[in-house]
Amino acid sequence: MAKRFTDTDKWKREWFSDLDLKAKIVWIYLLDQCDHRGVWFRNFKLMSEQVGFKVTAESLNSWFGAKVQAFDGDKYFIRSFVTFQYGNL
Repeated sequence: MAKRFTDTDKWKREWFSDLDLKAKIVWIYLLDQCDHRGVWFRNFKLMSEQVGFKVTAESLNSWFGAKVQAFDGDKYFIRSFVTFQYGNL
């Protein structure tokens, strides 16, 4: 079980407060399910089952834009994750 820091101020940030409820749930899911590098291995079927609604690549792009970057065909990188968790490396 990985333990993570969480940004309790995210609720005060305009970009987060502008998200709808589903997008907020998915953002928290991504932060909980990514690896130590901030990489989430794409599995929209499992994500959708676990959050209780259908999530697609288009959803991620629409909700998060450049905050989450697709790469290698089956991975997503959460750009701010490493800096937040570990500071400047």
